[in-house]
Amino acid sequence: MPQTWIATGISGSGRVEFLEEVAKAANAAGPRLVAYDVGAMLREEFERNGFPFVDARILDADPQTLRLARASVVKSIQIAMLKNPAIQCHIVGVHATFRWRQRLIPGISHQDLLGLQPTGFLNIVDEVKRVHQRNKRNPKWVKESLPNLQATQEWMIEEEFVTEMYAEVLGRKVFVVARNHTPANLADLFFSNKKRIYLSFPITAVQDTNPELIQQVQGPILQRLQRSFVVFNPWWVEDMLLAAKKGLEDLPELMNQLTPEALDIIKRRTVERDFQFIDQADAVVVFYLTDKVSPGVLAEIYYAHRMQKPVFMVFPTSRSPFLEDAVTFFETDIDKLLDCLESELAGT
Repeated sequence: MPQTWIATGISGSGRVEFLEEVAKAANAAGPRLVAYDVGAMLREEFERNGFPFVDARILDADPQTLRLARASVVKSIQIAMLKNPAIQCHIVGVHATFRWRQRLIPGISHQDLLGLQPTGFLNIVDEVKRVHQRNKRNPKWVKESLPNLQATQEWMIEEEFVTEMYAEVLGRKVFVVARNHTPANLADLFFSNKKRIYLSFPITAVQDTNPELIQQVQGPILQRLQRSFVVFNPWWVEDMLLAAKKGLEDLPELMNQLTPEALDIIKRRTVERDFQFIDQADAVVVFYLTDKVSPGVLAEIYYAHRMQKPVFMVFPTSRSPFLEDAVTFFETDIDKLLDCLESELAGT
């Protein structure tokens, strides 16, 4: 039975490009996945029917006209699915919501979703700085309407919430996925029985003093993990660099947008998103390769413990009984931990 996934994400999230990359990776050995861009298909629908299409004004169109055009696009996708029975997975990229001229506009209707009968939902997210900069380069956002950092984050929260409501109403699963997730590894979510893990490691505690530790985790360790697991990696959405006001040397206009309210959302969303990654994982694997204290990693360990998720941990120094109470398996050696993880979780 072919799978159908609905992939949401706000303007500037990189959703369209990401789905193209996932399709390319999945189809390297032959066609088995098709990604549909509802936005591009809407443009074609308007042009085919002789309606003038101006990308910067499309959301000003009559709501009924928009609904009919979207319904026609969904019908085209359904026909394409029937014509390609060999395709194993269809991913429909679409907005759940639009923020436009102080309004919140739906990106797809419940009726359209019923027609697509989705297997599940993906919500594509990225660092708010990158989302803002992509939208700034998009000519449809004139200076007066370009969402600032706070408005961009609020839109992302709305997009995720509506996506989760769609999934709940239809009784389907939903995954929050980073724009920088390795495309081939995400394809494993659709085409393999790989378990899902959350990759936990100190970031703030070591990124200035021991950046080579992060490079080790994000290099050979991550590569090995992805061979056996679908990996949710917090480093792929590292908004806390923005909260620390790093990397803004060439973007002075963003400094004024880092209001206390915007910073508060960044911090809260970082915690919430990492916990979401844990929620959608089967286990948490921790590489604690420093003697520096990392409150974030400790919080993730205890959250996973409360959520009944097994925790596998590399910890080369002396252990506290409080830590031992929350961790399922300890190891002092990285390779031994990876061997254990693959044996216990991947069944290899």
